[in-house]
Formats: sequence, structure tokens, C-alpha cells
Amino acid sequence: MTLDESIDGLEKLDSNNITAYIDEKLHKDLSELGDIMVDYVSNEMGQNGYMVTIGKPGQGCEGCSCG
Repeated sequence: MTLDESIDGLEKLDSNNITAYIDEKLHKDLSELGDIMVDYVSNEMGQNGYMVTIGKPGQGCEGCSCG
């Protein structure tokens, strides 16, 4: 989202000192899967960006090899 986009009809989501806005229905549906976490990450190549995760890492991966 750019700074000049409207947030009308969007729900505020605060995570790790990051404020984001999300469609209310999408937020409700995703929240049923677990906590929504937003992180700002950097990789080894110097690339930066936001990563959104839902639930706990590896949740629902019983019997498989999740990384």
C-alpha cells in the first residue's frame, strides 16, 4: 500500500510495531487460522521487505518436514 491510498473500509492491524491495514473479511478469515504477524526482514543478498505469517511456524505440519 502506498502512503496516499485510502484506508476507508480497511481494518487496522498492529504487529511488531508495524501498522498495516487489511480488508475486514480477509482479516476475520485469516485470524481463524492463527495470529497474523507482520515482520520487516532482510536477507543475505541485502533485499528488504515485509513478511506476513499466520499461525505458528510449522503449525499443521505434523509428519512432514517443514522448514
